[in-house]
Amino acid sequence: MSLRASAVRDRCLELEREIASRACSGGLGLDDALRLFDELVPCARPESVRAFNHILNALSRAPGQGTSTSDLVASRFNLMNHAASNMVLPNFITYSILVACFCRTGRLELGFSAFGLILKTGWRVDGMVINQLLNGLCDAKRVSEAMDTMIRRMPEFGCTPDVFSYNRILKGLCNERRVEEAHELLRMMADEGGRSCSPDVVTYNTVIKGFFGEGQVDRGYSLFLEMMDRGISPNVVAYTTVIHGLCKAHAVHRAEAVFQQMIRDGVKPDIKTYSCLIHGYCSIGQWEKVLQMRKEMSTHGLEPDVVTYNSVLNYLCKNGKWTNARKIFDSMIEKGIEPDAATYGTLLHGYATKGALADMHDLLDLMARNSISPDHHIFNIVFCAYAKGGMIDEAMHIFDKMRQQGMSPNVVSYGTLIDALCKLGRVDDAVLKFNTMIDEGVTPDIVVFSSLVYGLCTIDKWDKAEELFFEMLNQGIRPDAVFFNTIMCNLCREGWVMEAQRLIDLMQREGVRPDVVSYNILIDGHRLTGRLDEAMKLLDGMVLAGLKPDAFSYNPLICGCCDAGRIDDAYSLLREMLGNGVRPDFVTYNMILDGLFHSARVSEAKELYLSMMRSGTQWTIYTYNIILNGLCKNNLVDDAFKMFQNLCSKGLQPDIVTFTTMIGALLKAGRKDDAMDLFATIWVHGLVPGVVTYRLIFENHIKEGLLEEFDNLFLEMEKRGCAPDSHMLNAIVRRLLDRGEIVRAGAYLSKMDDKGFSIEASTTSSLISLFSREEYKNHAKSLPEKYCFLEEVST
Repeated sequence: MSLRASAVRDRCLELEREIASRACSGGLGLDDALRLFDELVPCARPESVRAFNHILNALSRAPGQGTSTSDLVASRFNLMNHAASNMVLPNFITYSILVACFCRTGRLELGFSAFGLILKTGWRVDGMVINQLLNGLCDAKRVSEAMDTMIRRMPEFGCTPDVFSYNRILKGLCNERRVEEAHELLRMMADEGGRSCSPDVVTYNTVIKGFFGEGQVDRGYSLFLEMMDRGISPNVVAYTTVIHGLCKAHAVHRAEAVFQQMIRDGVKPDIKTYSCLIHGYCSIGQWEKVLQMRKEMSTHGLEPDVVTYNSVLNYLCKNGKWTNARKIFDSMIEKGIEPDAATYGTLLHGYATKGALADMHDLLDLMARNSISPDHHIFNIVFCAYAKGGMIDEAMHIFDKMRQQGMSPNVVSYGTLIDALCKLGRVDDAVLKFNTMIDEGVTPDIVVFSSLVYGLCTIDKWDKAEELFFEMLNQGIRPDAVFFNTIMCNLCREGWVMEAQRLIDLMQREGVRPDVVSYNILIDGHRLTGRLDEAMKLLDGMVLAGLKPDAFSYNPLICGCCDAGRIDDAYSLLREMLGNGVRPDFVTYNMILDGLFHSARVSEAKELYLSMMRSGTQWTIYTYNIILNGLCKNNLVDDAFKMFQNLCSKGLQPDIVTFTTMIGALLKAGRKDDAMDLFATIWVHGLVPGVVTYRLIFENHIKEGLLEEFDNLFLEMEKRGCAPDSHMLNAIVRRLLDRGEIVRAGAYLSKMDDKGFSIEASTTSSLISLFSREEYKNHAKSLPEKYCFLEEVST
């Protein structure tokens, strides 16, 4: 043997000894295992499989790795197979480690693949390997398959199910609330009298816990007595299971009797046992018994744990003793007992109940500092508290964190969030939450339906809203006025006003009285379909029905009158509003202003907005935009420009519509320098020009022959992230064609083609008209190839 080969062998033996030593002492951690694996691979020998098994086992059980564990183990297994200097063949233990790892991490398909490799290589299967598969199947809620594997497949492989096999199946059945089947399987084990596998205390305890979990207290307790009759002595876990089940069912006196029997039998209660009893006494309000149990715990050398404290805190908070609860909370921290999510949830619920959001927020901060992840209960408490307080952004953040941590919101959580999102206009998010809610098996109630239908109405998805309406009826949920009004709103927006009006009849048949909103929706619906006189009649009908019209009743009518040029009727409605004590809002004034400007009644419009200023009516930038646009349309650009310059002094921030209106008017009036100065100040106001704004500048540049400036500004626009749309590019092409700029027009036609935009009819007309002229007949070849048909036109 060469010196080099000898050194490699010595290094391999040294590594194998180190790995075995660390594995036996429990000191083979993740980092060390990976390092030793990498060092062993180059010098491994066939016998190194034992060392590799130690490493794979350590990797498969490394804490905190989650699902990445299976990927880590699989990758190192493949390296062991293919990258070792000498072929290292996996043995039965190797494959067993793989099966256990994959099943434990939820990668059941890989677990069965590894099991298949055992069969393929001819290794004899034992019960321990199949038990790992049973464990994986049960964890995946495939208990029926697990039962079939245990009862039918294990004997085929020459294996006999042991008590672990049965106990795992029993636990799986109980977890799926199939306790009757579990009890039948237990009975089969017991009746066979040990011929195959006798039940033990874990077997009985599993089914007892299942009965208690499904509320079958008497059957659980009877099975506990049966276990003792069969000579199987309960351990502390079994006693605690029964005491917990009885206390949870408020059968505290029976639990106390079991506790006394436990003491007589010499089974020492642990902290969990005492915690169950303390919880039971708290649930029936026996505070003296709680104090007695705490004293008895101390006598036996036991200190209350977090579960014990949680029971006490819950009792105090439910009885409104918040100050005492916080003192106990602080004392448990002083004693070094870390509160868990339930502890925080108890106090948070108390703070939320009395509206102490600041205290709740402080407690949440403390929770985060202590690295405690909120559970489902806490998320709901905090989420509902924020939503109730109108802090939707905070509520949404809580909901998102809830989903990120795998929590499943209930109908209250979803209902609150969907309502908030819809009212904020974030309907797509609301629909996503609704779909998630359905997928998770949470049944929506009337609140959820009403909120979502309202949101869908706001984005004109009335088909989906009606679909939800009928789904609601099928579920036996009685709709209220809000829900009917939402559907009516949808119908009216789509022009189905008569159908909406018939919905009033359905409301009354269902015993739901139409309200002001119901009439307002119909008034607006008739206005939108041009039936203004019908809308006017509904206003009278509201009064006859004992309802008082509001601004939302009058505004559609005023809008309809203005659109129809009936300005005098609009003024008459305004006077009626004032006479009935209904205060016009800025929308009312905006509509009349817009109507006056469109009717060229400029002096009356000026008089109205001066009156608005004197009355202290709240103005918005939208009102100013109407006035500026009206002045510009009526060729009063100087007046408009002066008003624009005074905007900032009034504390109002112009928006991009304001700038675009003024730039367009200035350009039209030939005041290019003023327009460009205004354009340059857009960014100063924190705004970004839109496609319409750029289009106005572009068309003017082309008209003035400033083609280089136009090209540069177009490139700048794209660099700033503003993409041209089809209308802009078509307008640019037409303007360039008007100037005879064929090559440049061709370049922008290419941009249109690249973006998949269609050429507009007016652009096509411009092209045909241009190339029909004698002087341009030979220029069609300058355009992109797809426009070669223009050569035929030119000939």
